[in-house]
Amino acid sequence: MPVLTVAAEGLPHLGEIVVAALGEAAQRCDDVRRRVASEGDTAPEVTVRASEEHDVVIVGAGVAGLSCALECFDIRLDTVVLEADARIGGQVAEIPHSVRNLAAGRFANGAELQRALEDSAAILGARLRLAQGVVEVNLGERSVELGDARLQGRTLVLATGTRHQHLPAAPDGAFGGDVTYQLESRPGHFARRTVAVIGGGDSGTLDALELARGGSSVKLVHRSEELSARRDIVRAVRAEPGIEDLPGWELESVSGGERLEEVVVRRADGQRRRLAVGGLVVKIARVPRTELFRGQLDLDHAGAIIVDRELYTSCPGVVAAGDVVAGAYARIGTAIGHGMLAARSALRYLQEGA
Repeated sequence: MPVLTVAAEGLPHLGEIVVAALGEAAQRCDDVRRRVASEGDTAPEVTVRASEEHDVVIVGAGVAGLSCALECFDIRLDTVVLEADARIGGQVAEIPHSVRNLAAGRFANGAELQRALEDSAAILGARLRLAQGVVEVNLGERSVELGDARLQGRTLVLATGTRHQHLPAAPDGAFGGDVTYQLESRPGHFARRTVAVIGGGDSGTLDALELARGGSSVKLVHRSEELSARRDIVRAVRAEPGIEDLPGWELESVSGGERLEEVVVRRADGQRRRLAVGGLVVKIARVPRTELFRGQLDLDHAGAIIVDRELYTSCPGVVAAGDVVAGAYARIGTAIGHGMLAARSALRYLQEGA
């Protein structure tokens, strides 16, 4: 049975909720009895779904979602956090290198930061619900369906983050690890080999520079005609003799035996080119997790949620925070700040008579 913390005016009394739930259950039982009497000895299976109402329902327990939940807890809002995974932290666990740009401390890697987040989140207790996959969200009603339960929020906070975009032609780890989406996890693996890097943003160009400075010959492949990385990184790429820039191309296929031997790239006009390479590093943009919200609120061309300066979305009572927000700076510190601001915006919405 859910733990209800009544901390704001307008919330239903616990006793009223229990009485209503029992009355509904009794009515369903009477319906079953009448059906059994008319149809025979075998009673049909009846599923009674739980229903809850909270001040704030947060979807996603990454850094932004947790930051929001902790602030909501601190200002005494009745809050629940839903996370599909068995652990909190979102993509934090994927970070293989040290995290040193947080004023609160330095962490050896993402796993250490994840443990710190879990320590902080322990105060939430039953408000934090892991392994709870959301199957449907109705933003107009501010309701969340979990399959066996329905949660109603006076406000919703969407903090679903982003996910890796994998290319069908490039399975991660293929050819003995010659194909990878995370260069940091394989230090030295590509040294002094010819490597194709897919992606012209900051991550792709920085990986290309690291490989070239380690003795690799790099083919930098990207669909756009210009690199989208920071100007200083682009200048460094242009000055690096070990990098060949291939604008306007995208990956079509990979081939080899036990190890990677070749990739085929193509242009929009159908032109193809074969590249003899011994490694492939894919660093393309991550995809916002907004599939459940499409058609219900404003998204940008990439599928990220458009918000105003207070993180309110185009749907009343719905706030978004973290990497799922259009134009968000994908950093842990940004997610922490977004979570705090989202909590304040949720409180303001409630105070203004939601």
